[in-house]
Amino acid sequence: MINTILFVAVIVLMLILFALLVVILLEYRAKKSYDHYIMESGNVEEELSQAAKREEAEGGYREIERAIPSPREQERSVEEIVRDTVSEIEPQTANEPQESATRFKQFPQKESRERENNPAVEEILHRSYKPFTHDRLVETMGLSAQEADEFVLELIHQLEDAIVELDGKIEAEDFDEVEHITHGLKGAALNIGSGGVADILVDYNNEMKNGGDPERASAYQELLRRAVSDLKIEYSQVA
Repeated sequence: MINTILFVAVIVLMLILFALLVVILLEYRAKKSYDHYIMESGNVEEELSQAAKREEAEGGYREIERAIPSPREQERSVEEIVRDTVSEIEPQTANEPQESATRFKQFPQKESRERENNPAVEEILHRSYKPFTHDRLVETMGLSAQEADEFVLELIHQLEDAIVELDGKIEAEDFDEVEHITHGLKGAALNIGSGGVADILVDYNNEMKNGGDPERASAYQELLRRAVSDLKIEYSQVA
């Protein structure tokens, strides 16, 4: 009888130990699964963070790409400018010398007037300026030389129109408007580069800020015409 009781007790004890072992194993597997879940969650969060950063960077690249015109758009813009310029040029008569076709306009011929010997005016006319360069576009904005050339061409067209307008303002002695126009031209030129027309426009605009004088304004007009003519020659192949 005692042996039977002992046998049953041993069996019960073994079952209890087995149950405890099963519980321990289940807890171990549960903890391991939880640790794996935490690790996976951390990886997912990191991947989401990296994906967000990549999307933000790609968005910035897309904005830059949209801001820079494609080669096809640049080519189309060039063709439109050529067509507009050609339509504005009047046909030449047979007696007039034929000039090579470019995108540049021709300045209207001005009657030469005898000018009294004014030392201040002569000093302006004999000033020497460094050649104009588009260094700011290349160095600051990172454009290629070919892309920067297109900006110089646009500046030339802007100056062509402005010179004709300035002639009329000087003749009417509207020097406030001359100061306003040269201020805008100065900013446009300085955004592209330095030397040449940029430096001339700085001096021209400063002169007009200090009060207008027809002879001195006309002298700066002459300097500006020469500088623009030099740019036309320099960029004739680009045009």
